Amino acid sequence: ELGVTHDKLSFSVPSGNFGNICAGLVARKLGLPIDYFVASTNVNDIVPTYLKNGEYIPKPSVATISNAMDVGNPSNFIRIQNLFDNNVENLKEHFQSYSFNDLQTISAINELYTKYNYIADPHGAVAYLGSKTFLESHHNYHSVFLETAHPAKFLEIVEKTLNLQIQLPPQLKSVLNKEKVATKIKDYSGLKNFLLNKD
Repeated sequence: ELGVTHDKLSFSVPSGNFGNICAGLVARKLGLPIDYFVASTNVNDIVPTYLKNGEYIPKPSVATISNAMDVGNPSNFIRIQNLFDNNVENLKEHFQSYSFNDLQTISAINELYTKYNYIADPHGAVAYLGSKTFLESHHNYHSVFLETAHPAKFLEIVEKTLNLQIQLPPQLKSVLNKEKVATKIKDYSGLKNFLLNKD
């Protein structure tokens, strides 16, 4: 539908280890009609920095409120580089990356709720900021931002930011009070036996 109604499409993907956006770029190589991908990161900005200066320098990760994206050396990025023959200029023809801090993320959560009545988790809020930033210099595009988590996963942050109570999804409610079960497994054969004998 989007490919029919819009000529130029970009997708903004919340990115930490770059697995989801790598899959999108592979799909693009296979014919998926998406013109541009935006890797939206938190302050762990290794890839945005690489696109600016051409140097890929991993560093220790920094803790943020979008914690699944706290990666200082995204292992999937090498796959993305290989898709574009390890040429940063080729990569930039279809790929950009921006980073945002926690204050910007909280502001985006507020904006999405105030303007659109949409409750975003911190990862989706970062992707939203990536779409907004991309559109500032690419006015002829339609940009889609992706969510990767339910806001209930970040209850404390989202509820405090929006001053409201998040309704838990039924699937999450149904498991909250279940007893946790842990099984100690010593080695591979123990794991194999456990999996093969599982009901």
